[in-house]
Amino acid sequence: MAEYDLVVRGGTVVDGTGIPRYKADIAVKNGRIAQISGRIPSAGAKEIDASGCIVGTGAIDLHTHYDAQLNWDPYASLSGWFGVTSLTIGECGFGFAPTRPKDRDLNMRMMNRIEAIPLESMRQGLRWDWETFPEYMDSLERQGLGVNVGPMFPFSPMRGYVMGMMEARERTSATESELNQMKQIFDESMKAGAFGFSLDKNMEDRPEDGSFLPSHVASREEFVALAEVMGSYGVGHMGLTMGYGLSIEEQRDILSTLTEMMQVSGRTLSALVLDPNETGDLGRWKEKSWNEGLPLVMQDLCTPPVVGFQFKLSEFNLYDYMPNWVQPFIGSPEERAQKLQDADTRQLMKKDLIDWPHHRTNWDRLRVLETTQQRNEQYEGMTVSEVAQLVGKEPMDAFLDLALDEGLETEFALPLVVTEEEHKSLEDRLLDPKTHISVSDGGAHTKFSTTSVWPIFWLYYWIRDREIMSLEQAHYKMSALPAWVADFKDRGTLRVGSWADMIVYDLDELGLLHENPVFANDFPGGEKRLIQKPTGLRYTIVNGTVTFEGNDCTGALPGKLLRSYDMVG
Repeated sequence: MAEYDLVVRGGTVVDGTGIPRYKADIAVKNGRIAQISGRIPSAGAKEIDASGCIVGTGAIDLHTHYDAQLNWDPYASLSGWFGVTSLTIGECGFGFAPTRPKDRDLNMRMMNRIEAIPLESMRQGLRWDWETFPEYMDSLERQGLGVNVGPMFPFSPMRGYVMGMMEARERTSATESELNQMKQIFDESMKAGAFGFSLDKNMEDRPEDGSFLPSHVASREEFVALAEVMGSYGVGHMGLTMGYGLSIEEQRDILSTLTEMMQVSGRTLSALVLDPNETGDLGRWKEKSWNEGLPLVMQDLCTPPVVGFQFKLSEFNLYDYMPNWVQPFIGSPEERAQKLQDADTRQLMKKDLIDWPHHRTNWDRLRVLETTQQRNEQYEGMTVSEVAQLVGKEPMDAFLDLALDEGLETEFALPLVVTEEEHKSLEDRLLDPKTHISVSDGGAHTKFSTTSVWPIFWLYYWIRDREIMSLEQAHYKMSALPAWVADFKDRGTLRVGSWADMIVYDLDELGLLHENPVFANDFPGGEKRLIQKPTGLRYTIVNGTVTFEGNDCTGALPGKLLRSYDMVG
């Protein structure tokens, strides 16, 4: 009988701590690393030859929206395909619990609008064998998982649960009774093992009617009250998404609230700030927080040079940061088309282009990817500016008129990082030791983007090709650092006693299988999504069990529903 469950032999170990790589065998017993040595004579029930390969830490993803998808896809693909072995859900204050039965469809429509998760897939794929957040956690645990999942408690559905979903989008304060109920619900969720809570202050995230999220209008007292509850547990972190559409005064008020949340909780704040103004209030707030020793860590995407957006105006929702673009993009394609033809509506939309400048309306960057009508094929590959010059129209009119001519089914592409200056700016942020890169938005915007490729892209593009840091530092950045932020105990490093979450890969062969993402109709209801797959990734191992050999799924479900109370002591 074999002494170990698994032995990975002859690989070069990059253990996530930052120490120099070394050649060794790794033996696994009962899901944990039992021995690391230059030579392990004892056999494993399963043996992997890692000669010529890196044996590194599995990636940890701290910003996903797989809350729905895990119900039908326990591997959380694309993330599970790209070496992610642990992740959090419930980010941006979004999720499906707590939710009363009468609010289920409303909650799904909200997530469809904000995170572009296909509505029919949610209606067919969600089990809804829960109402409370602890019940939702239990439901995921019962079904089986192919990755480890650490659930964050989402603020917005909780406020809707207490106040009523529609009222929670409008009222700017809670009664004492409601505040106590919020604290009690969150306390019960922390007792059940939640890893903290998350909130959203990004005005482009609008529910299905174009109004505001509960977290947009909630009072400072509500967020601080939950932070105080966290402080009594001494575990977990807080997640923030802040972005477009905020006035200077609103930004300052939010930053002040975040400072108080860190002070009263003593817990880490993981903040995603879109389009950061490093020289303004945000930059000063960051420096002040760090100077005072507050546990602030910033989030940043490492994938923009390859990913960007691929979208159609029939379903795109990421223009909601401009107030006069919200209502024209609500409803069916036919309803959208009718509103977008209105002259007065267009004038207001043009005003927003001046008031809210953004790369999404950079007509020199936004391109026509694919047309549906033969008469328009000449525009494929052109920028919107080039189309506008050809047809003699203002760029926004050319953009909308082309889409309207094709029932809003024209496909556009928007690269996010193009110039070397933009590359350098992103590189500087990625090198910042106070920034983590464990951000995919996985499970969201599934028809528009494939940012979940980040672990492999990080390793081949930024590390192998551009050499911005050592491979040892890179694995610390993608595994050990996010494990610390999330409070995942015994994960993120390959040391004896740690959980055996590993990837085995050929660094020279790492890359993306498809030149451009392709569509797959593999969601419930036959809904399609953009997918990508890696090259050079030999094995993905979760808790000592192989989940993928290359791109082939083994069918094993070794993942765990992580609970924060297991991380204490």
